[in-house]
Amino acid sequence: MEINQDIQEIPAMSPDPRIRVFRRILHGLEGFEGMEVDVYVVLGERYVVLLDTLLCPADMAALMQVIGPELGNRQLLCVNSHADWDHVWGNSYFSGERSVPILAHEHCSQRMNSEAARQKLADLQARAPVFRDVQLVPPSLTFNEQMTIHAGGLTIELLHAPGHCPDQIVAWLPELRLLLAFDAVEMPLPCLKNAAGVPLMFATLQRLIALNAQRVLCSHGNTTSPALISENLAYVREIERRARLLLAHHTPTEAELEHAAELVGYAFDEVIAPITVEVDRAFYASAHEQNVRATLQWLSSPVAHQS
Repeated sequence: MEINQDIQEIPAMSPDPRIRVFRRILHGLEGFEGMEVDVYVVLGERYVVLLDTLLCPADMAALMQVIGPELGNRQLLCVNSHADWDHVWGNSYFSGERSVPILAHEHCSQRMNSEAARQKLADLQARAPVFRDVQLVPPSLTFNEQMTIHAGGLTIELLHAPGHCPDQIVAWLPELRLLLAFDAVEMPLPCLKNAAGVPLMFATLQRLIALNAQRVLCSHGNTTSPALISENLAYVREIERRARLLLAHHTPTEAELEHAAELVGYAFDEVIAPITVEVDRAFYASAHEQNVRATLQWLSSPVAHQS
């Protein structure tokens, strides 16, 4: 079902009629043209749970036209997977008379209340009209490691899954063995923001593998394969392996780190060689450079785990 020209429902991604997947396609923002981001609606007997709020309140207004009639007497809950702009800037739809509980990790609230978030909003509002009506509305209920929603017939376990960013969470639905991974797992490769995220990414991916999910949905990449978690882990471990080989005989300068992938001999084309679907080369090549750079910085720090 196409809600408008930018948002559509993707039934093929869902393993169960109680799980609805909606996709936003972004146009008109340089550097992000054609970017896709997915959100989920879980229809429990007691709660309807919306997981992420897309780019702006207008996105949520369009989505609520579809799911609003299904609420009946059920309470609507909202979950923020993390504070990145493409996941939570629709929060301001749920304010005033439309206020609903918004659940997230405590770091999500901190990030959305930060000066960096305000600067990011000002920057994107100057670049694209889609963000004109966005206001930063942080979550109203936060947790540290885990929160469980008993939705009625379905359980949603919200689990802290740092690595991509410190506030990243995932949603595990044990009855369906379904993992909503958001940006904790990504196709063709995961994205690390900084060196501190490297060991956290290793640990998170290992924990997610242990869930033994039958289906994994990510916010980006149009995939349902649980094998993607192991593939992401193998990728970051390969970066670590090559980075250790380099650091055994050379300490790179800041200038050299600008070309980190070349420095460790791990070209982006080698990374995506097994992938048969089209990927956003510009974005993910840059992400790969950042991943290698972050790993080298982590391994060069005094607190790096040398195991």
